[in-house]
Amino acid sequence: RKASSSPPPAEAPGHMSDNNSAVSSLLVVGFASAMLLWYGNRKRRTIWHPMSTWWNKRQALLANSRLDQLLVITDFDATITTGDSIQCHDMLGFSELMSPTFREAFAPLLDWASNPSTDGVGWWDRAHELMIEHGQPPRHLIPRMVRETKMEPRPGALKLLARLAALEVPVLIVSAGLSDVIEEFLRQHNALTENITVCSNRLNYGADSAPQSVAPDPPITSFTKDTAYRASSTFFRQHSQRTTLIVIGDSCSDIDAATNVPHNHAISIGFLNGKDIHNDSAVRHLQTYDAIVLGHNGSLDPVDAVIDELANHDPTISSPRIQRMFRSVAEEQKREGAEGSHPTRIHGDRN
Repeated sequence: RKASSSPPPAEAPGHMSDNNSAVSSLLVVGFASAMLLWYGNRKRRTIWHPMSTWWNKRQALLANSRLDQLLVITDFDATITTGDSIQCHDMLGFSELMSPTFREAFAPLLDWASNPSTDGVGWWDRAHELMIEHGQPPRHLIPRMVRETKMEPRPGALKLLARLAALEVPVLIVSAGLSDVIEEFLRQHNALTENITVCSNRLNYGADSAPQSVAPDPPITSFTKDTAYRASSTFFRQHSQRTTLIVIGDSCSDIDAATNVPHNHAISIGFLNGKDIHNDSAVRHLQTYDAIVLGHNGSLDPVDAVIDELANHDPTISSPRIQRMFRSVAEEQKREGAEGSHPTRIHGDRN
């Protein structure tokens, strides 16, 4: 589940005055709006809008990094999945596989319009309390629930994960959802590979079919992703030599997952999904991320291009490894089928 709003990014040293910031925001929205009008009729193309920081950071990353220094940190809901896919906790609340008493008790948490408790960290506490109280979801029903619900991979996501697995690049999924659902989704799409670690809320079943607790406590929420470095300390110790980060998310707070992670280079991609390009959320995205992607089905293909270029210019990567990567990607493209007919349009492409 995503927070309904995200705080603006922290001010950097030498931040503009409030008036200049407001003018800057208007210019950002105006520029993005013009871009949207220019490409808006190209419905089968991903609208990918790099900011000026994208090109500078990309150039530095490609010039000074190797593949064995790369680490990917990504959100799950509405990032690995499409922007209009159902999210982990909501899946439980709406699923007819769950008990009627649980669904009735959970319903107020899904009432975004009139229930103030649907926002804030307390939402996760209450959701998890109800799951334990009602013994939902039964462990054996999770595969069926994931299979039958509307949770779809974002175009290019499975291809990207296949590429990263073949190149042995570690991926940390930091999510305010549920590890059990995330891992089952990846398993059903042949994407739960050894290089992936999930940092999320995990149901503890013990020897029972009903969850007995949820870990960690306090939970990982949309508001507390900056705890990922501590929550996944073993992962980061294991990969301490990887100081080049690619960070992917759809909420401004998703980038907080990289907070406190030591790095030399970092580049970020944010999905605006179905948000209006004119609203405040769009302004925050443009100020937070190095590049944004519009639309619920915006593709991750341009991230592939960066990884391909990094791999092809890395003298430490053997040809068989590159060939294995392309075979894995080709196999995933066959599974994704029609995705290859949706080209990506990059506004301001310097290639």
